[in-house]
Amino acid sequence: KMNSPVLTRLMQEYNLCTQDNDLIQIGCNFGLENNNIFRWRVTMVGPRNTPYEGGLFTILAIFPEDYPLHGPEFKFLNKIFHLNVDFKNKESLGHICINSINEWRIKGVVTNKPVYTVKQALFDIFCLFHNQGVEGAYDEQMANLYKNHPEKFNEEARKWTKNFASMF
Repeated sequence: KMNSPVLTRLMQEYNLCTQDNDLIQIGCNFGLENNNIFRWRVTMVGPRNTPYEGGLFTILAIFPEDYPLHGPEFKFLNKIFHLNVDFKNKESLGHICINSINEWRIKGVVTNKPVYTVKQALFDIFCLFHNQGVEGAYDEQMANLYKNHPEKFNEEARKWTKNFASMF
């Protein structure tokens, strides 16, 4: 049943990612969930000068059986106070709303990007620590807080980072 070219491709990409200096520099670390190459656990360190500083965030990447025709689903496993991460709906808990990642996962193509890789997707996720996409916000109250009281938003994000992603 298992397609060996998909397995080979996943193992190659996993090995490339674990040794990639750019990913190592942004604090990425890789592991497999239950030794399953289709389920990667990626940890990312919250960057300095963001409300996520001091946090260690775990992201689960779930690869489809037709990878790379369709991209993986990415979700945060620990709570993060962010406009583009769903923490209300049980079915989509931790789901990350980034257009490029969702296009790859659903349509198999990313508009304006002839080649889109796991590395690129992880950089797009890392950029979330610096940017909040108001147009892709899951929660209207949270979006209003961000727009009208950014300092209160950041305070809440720091509190969640300390409570749910603290390294200490």
